[in-house]
Amino acid sequence: MTINLDDLLKAADRFANYDKALAKAMTDPQTQAERAAVAERHRKVFLPAAERLLKVQGDDDLRPIRFLHIALLAARAVGRIRISDSPATEEGDATGFLVAPGLLMTNWHVLKTEDFAAAGSVIFDDEDGLDGDPMETKSFRLRPDLLFVNDETLDYAIVAVSPRTSSGIPLSQFGYLRLYRQTGKLDPTQRQAANIIQHPGGGPKKIALRDNDVLPVVPDSVDPQKNEISLFYGTDTLKGSSGSPVCSDQWYVVALHRGGVPKTELMNGQRVVLRLDGTPAVAGDSRNAIRYVANEGMRVSRIYHSLEEKAKAATNPDAAAAAVALERIGEVAGDPRMGPISQRTTPLLLPALPPGEGGRPEEITRRSSAKFEDAEGYRPTFLGDDYLIPLPRMTSEVKRELAPLKNTTETELKAELKYDTYSIVMNRERRTAFFAAGNIDGSQLWGVQGLGGLPKRPKWSWDPRMDERFQPDDTIFSSSMQRGHLFKRQDAVWGADENAMRRADEHSFTIPNATPMIADFNNVEWGDLEDIITRECEAGHKVSYFAGPVFRSTDRFFNELRLDVPASERRKGMRVPESFWKIVAWVEDSHLKAAGFMLYQTDEIERHGPIVEVIDFGKYRQVPIGAIEQATGLRFQELKRVDTY
Repeated sequence: MTINLDDLLKAADRFANYDKALAKAMTDPQTQAERAAVAERHRKVFLPAAERLLKVQGDDDLRPIRFLHIALLAARAVGRIRISDSPATEEGDATGFLVAPGLLMTNWHVLKTEDFAAAGSVIFDDEDGLDGDPMETKSFRLRPDLLFVNDETLDYAIVAVSPRTSSGIPLSQFGYLRLYRQTGKLDPTQRQAANIIQHPGGGPKKIALRDNDVLPVVPDSVDPQKNEISLFYGTDTLKGSSGSPVCSDQWYVVALHRGGVPKTELMNGQRVVLRLDGTPAVAGDSRNAIRYVANEGMRVSRIYHSLEEKAKAATNPDAAAAAVALERIGEVAGDPRMGPISQRTTPLLLPALPPGEGGRPEEITRRSSAKFEDAEGYRPTFLGDDYLIPLPRMTSEVKRELAPLKNTTETELKAELKYDTYSIVMNRERRTAFFAAGNIDGSQLWGVQGLGGLPKRPKWSWDPRMDERFQPDDTIFSSSMQRGHLFKRQDAVWGADENAMRRADEHSFTIPNATPMIADFNNVEWGDLEDIITRECEAGHKVSYFAGPVFRSTDRFFNELRLDVPASERRKGMRVPESFWKIVAWVEDSHLKAAGFMLYQTDEIERHGPIVEVIDFGKYRQVPIGAIEQATGLRFQELKRVDTY
């Protein structure tokens, strides 16, 4: 199918407005209080007591088997929408889902009028069975004569469905997904997933479960008029996925999937949509030729608000239908404790590692030296020959603590571990990197080259080029004390072709790139700053950055953070850094610029308790790069001159 440039530009405008609102939220004094209130509502309403007691960290990939059982029940309510006799339409087949007995939701751009709806049907069981053979599909006519209401701005349509097929099969067997008006289905203090059940390309039913982070939601404190109607996320979708339910990890519907947000750029004073190759898109281009930066869905709470406004307007021809739709949806979605689907369920328990098993989240492996042959490492002239940014100079104190590579001598000390897109220099005493230095070419990132979500995550491995006694002690890592990437995976995975990117992906999972981070700090404070940089790179820009911990004599030993460790053992093993720094460098209007940041995980460590397991930087307050130099013993002379502090 070809693109609609006007629609794509409108999506880009909504995303730009979202970015502005989010930046405003980061400076609004009410934001933190509201985030805390929403997180508490999430905890009390949408999480089971057992999970609240466990203090589960939100980035844990463990899921109970019930997660899949509920997913299958949720998928029953999702069907493929077909318009009979192929009338003139831009969409063709799409997706819809039942939201109450006999009531279906999809997009306005799928069912723009009652005539389209009257010519439509919804087909369930369009999927393969366990034996791999297609299941027998069941088709139900849409009945706009019984109920129909839609809205172009929020791009939703709600329509009645026949109670039986022509052969008498009941619609009731497919259940429905409940739509709750309450916010709090997503915890704003944790990374959240957007799980989407869909009919991509008008084909059989599929589900997207991986590499599907939700971008932060704009809080109501800076959006009292509810102008921010969208939720943005990174889940894979295609044409035909329009009208799909966007579900949380508890399988509550949080949004109605609408479409993709394109990358745009100003050219000759006009904003244009970009193709994958960076050239301007034109009418007639395929949707698959466009570079997308995110996916967009309409927030359920905003759809509720829209229906309420329609129902209150006596002169609105949709008033009666909106009121009936609200009543029928609300009848089955009054109490979130009933669960996300028609069958009553208790909330999912997404467990951390069991108490007493403070072990590693996964087994570490060993890769051969051949995996790292010809790795170029950090490139000082990456941003251009005129913008030389060498590795930081080191004080004599730092040099004395460098961890050497194997087969090196005191007279010719080699300490730089080179990977395909970054380098690491290790502290031999602390067994943690002094710094990571990386380059990112946004135009060659995996995520912008049309390859979908990142490949299956590699295993962590030792680096065979350095003695393992100088590398992090892997026994301290668990779901509580995580392996925090100094050079983020999404930033490291870029290259000229897929093979190069897969090798870069493996390189990012080498244990010298890991540093001890308490889970809440890694997932929120550190992770959110990383995401700002990633979004800038995904826009096609080049960035170089340096990151590392601040080593202090007051840093506590890992054993001091554990529960019930004998006094004789408490001051042994690795120390856990309490603060980290990052310096970002980029070229803007032919001028080199840099920004430095210092982040602290002290509060997160205390809150966790004993361990039993122009870039817009928003809320992040810059620090002078000179302050980072004083704290680390590293010298960034070139970047200090262009510091934007």
